Amino acid sequence: MTTTPRRSDGGRPVRPAALPTASALAYGGDWNPEQWDAATVDQDIAMMREAGVTLVSLGIFSWARLEPEEGRYDLDWLGDLIDRLHDAGIDVDLATGTASPPAWMAVNHPESLPVAADGTRLGFGSRQQYSPSSRVYRERSQALAEELARRFGHHPGVVLWHVGNEYGCHVHECFSDQSAADFQEWLAARHGGDIESLNEAWSTDFWSQRYSSFDQIRPPRSMPTFHNPAQVLDWRRFCNEQILACMEGEIQAIRAHSDRPVTTNFMGSFPWLDYRRWASRLDLIADDSYPDPADPASAHEIAWAGDLMRGLGDGAPWLLMEQTPGAVQWRPRNSRKRPGQFLLWSLERVAHGADGILQFQWRQSRGGSEAFHSGMIPHSGRASRTWREAVGTGRVLRALAPVAGTRVHADVAILLDWEAQWARHSAIGPTEPGAPFAAAHAWHRTLWEAGIASDIVFPDSDLAAGGHRLIIVAEQFTDLPEVASALRRAVESGAQVLVTAPTGVVDTDMRAVLGGYLGGLRELLGVRVVDHAPLTGSLPSGWEDAGVEEDPGAALVDRLTRAVSAPARQTWCGLEAVSPSLRRALDRIGTPAPDLRGGMWAEEIGPALPGEIDEADPLSFARSSVEVVAVFDGRGGAADLAGRAAITRRAAGAQGGAAWYAASDLDAVGRAALLAVLTAHARVQPVMAGLPDGVEAQRRGDVLFLLNHSDSAAEVAGVVGADLVSGAACTGHVVIAPRSGIAVRQAE
Repeated sequence: MTTTPRRSDGGRPVRPAALPTASALAYGGDWNPEQWDAATVDQDIAMMREAGVTLVSLGIFSWARLEPEEGRYDLDWLGDLIDRLHDAGIDVDLATGTASPPAWMAVNHPESLPVAADGTRLGFGSRQQYSPSSRVYRERSQALAEELARRFGHHPGVVLWHVGNEYGCHVHECFSDQSAADFQEWLAARHGGDIESLNEAWSTDFWSQRYSSFDQIRPPRSMPTFHNPAQVLDWRRFCNEQILACMEGEIQAIRAHSDRPVTTNFMGSFPWLDYRRWASRLDLIADDSYPDPADPASAHEIAWAGDLMRGLGDGAPWLLMEQTPGAVQWRPRNSRKRPGQFLLWSLERVAHGADGILQFQWRQSRGGSEAFHSGMIPHSGRASRTWREAVGTGRVLRALAPVAGTRVHADVAILLDWEAQWARHSAIGPTEPGAPFAAAHAWHRTLWEAGIASDIVFPDSDLAAGGHRLIIVAEQFTDLPEVASALRRAVESGAQVLVTAPTGVVDTDMRAVLGGYLGGLRELLGVRVVDHAPLTGSLPSGWEDAGVEEDPGAALVDRLTRAVSAPARQTWCGLEAVSPSLRRALDRIGTPAPDLRGGMWAEEIGPALPGEIDEADPLSFARSSVEVVAVFDGRGGAADLAGRAAITRRAAGAQGGAAWYAASDLDAVGRAALLAVLTAHARVQPVMAGLPDGVEAQRRGDVLFLLNHSDSAAEVAGVVGADLVSGAACTGHVVIAPRSGIAVRQAE
C-alpha cells in the first residue's frame, strides 16, 4: 500500500491508485458514538453490517473526550471502539479531533480564540473557535495528533487519517495581535526583508501608504474606505498559509508514528483556501458536498465538485467524505432528498471519480446544533425511507467494486486558479465580481449539459502535455506568463484554447497590465484589450441607497434628460455571429435561431501583433491575421461597440490548433453555440450522443454510467453490457426509471 506521496518530476505527488480499504468502493459515514449509550452503540455496529458499511470516520468532534484536561488524555474508549469495528470488518478513518477545541482551551488560553476584522474576539460554544495563528492551538492540536498516532498508528483497523475538519469553513482569517505579527514576518520573508520591495509591489505611493518598516503594517482590518488591493491579496495568501500550517503540523506529528494515508475534507470550490496548494500535502483527496434538493441544477453541482476533486488529485480517485442522506439543517428552509436521489447522486459521484461514498452522519443526533441534520439512521429509525435507501445504496456500491481505482478520461479541460479569483475579488472596480469561479463554473455546466466530459486543471498543471483537445481559460484575472507559454505549446500541438474576459488584467501584485490587457496572452490570441466597457444595469450604483427612484412621469417634463441615452444601464449586450459555423450552431439550437447575447461585461479589443494595427482605427481587424467570429451588434448595452469584434480566433501551428477570445460573458445559448464550434474544431464528442432530456452519461474505465435526473422514465438505445446496479444484461435498449441510474460494464 502506498502511504506517502511520491513525487513526480513536476514536484506534485503521485496519488495512490485507489482507497486503502481494498478493491471495493468504501461506504459509511461519520459516527459519533460518544453521543449515545452502550446499547445504542451495540445496535449501531450491528446495523452498520446490515447496511454494508465498510468505513466510518471516528473522533471528528471528540477533542473534549480525548483530552478532558490539558495534557491528560483518555483514549481507551476510542481504542475499544476501533477494536470492535475491526472485529466487525469495518475500517476506520481516524480523525485527529482538532476541528473544535474544548472549553478548557478557551478558558485557560483566551488568546487562542479568533478575532474578527472589527476587533471582536469570538467566543466558545460553537465550533472552529480557534485562531490559526494561535501558538497554543497549534501546540495542543499537534500534541493530540501525535498521541493518537502513537496509540493507533499501526492498528490494523485504522486505514486512513482524517486531519481537522472543513478547514476555514467558519474562520478563514483572524485579526489578532499574533496574526498581525505573523503577517509582518510573512511579508518580510516574501519581500526578502526589503520594505521598498513591498512598497513597489503594493503601489503604496498612492494615498500616502508608504511604509518604512514591516512592523508598521497591520492586517486589513475595518477601514474608513477602500482597502489596498495588493495588501488584501497578500493577506489572502497569508491566511491560506496560516491555516495550511495547522494541518501540516498535525501531519508531521502523525508521520512520526504512522505510515497510513492522510486526508482532510475539502468543500468543493471553497473560495478562501487554495485547495491546489493543499492537495499536494495529502495522500488522498476528499470532499464534503451538500447540493440543495430544491435546486434543479444540483446535479451539475455534483458533477462540478467531482471533476474538481479528481483534478486536485491529478486524475486519481477521490473520497466523498460527507453528503446528507436526507436534509441538512443549516439552510433557512431545508428540503430532503427525493425518492431515489440518495442513490442517484451517489452513483453520479462514483461516475465522476469517487472511490467511496460517506455521509454525515451515521446516526442522526438527538441534540445540539445539527439535531435536524439527517443521518443514515434518522430519528424514526428503521421506519424511515432514508434507512431503506441507505441499505439499498450500500448494496449497489458493493456491486460496483469493478469501478474502484479506475479513472475518467476527458478531452476538455477548464483552468481554475484560486489566486486569480482572490485577485479579482481584491480589485476595486471596474465592476463588483460575481460568485467565486462563476465563469469557470458556467462553462463547466455548458459542457456537462452538452454531455461532454471535462477535467479541471490548474496553473501548475502540464497544460501542454495533458492531451486535452480543448482548454477553456475563463476569467483568469491575473497575468501569468508561464501559463501563456504552456497554452501556446498546447495550441501549437493542435489544441483549441478559449480565453474569456476579463483575463490578464493585473500582475501578481495587483498592478495593472500596461499596453493592453491580456498581457502574456496577447501574442497567442493576436488580441489586446484596449479598454473595459462593462454595463452597470438598472440605476447607477448608489442611487438606490440614497432613496432616488425614477419618476415615471418625468419624461413628460424633463426636456433635457429625456433626450439622453445611457446604454451602460442595460443588463445585456447583443452580439452577431459573423462566422458561418457559429450561425449554423445557433440555427441548430432553435428555430428561429436564438439571439446571441452577452451579459454585463464587454470590452473594446483590437489587434495585438506588430504590423497589424491600423493607426487610423486601432480596433479594426481588417489587416489582422485574426478571424472575427462575432461582433457586438449595438443591441442592449452594446450601442457604443456596434460592429466591433466580440469573439475572435487565431490559428497557430501546423496541427490545426487555434486560440479563441471572447470579450463578453456569453449567456447559456452563446456558450452552447460557441462550444459546438469549438468541439467541432477540436474533434471532441459527447460521452454518448442522442440522450433524452435529463439523462447524464459519464464513462469511467470500461463502465458507462447513465443517470436519469428527471421525473420520467428514459429510454436509451445502443447500450450493450452488464448493468452492475441491477445485475441485468443490457442488449441494446434500456429503460431507466425516474431518479435512478445504471452502470453498464462494456467490453474494451
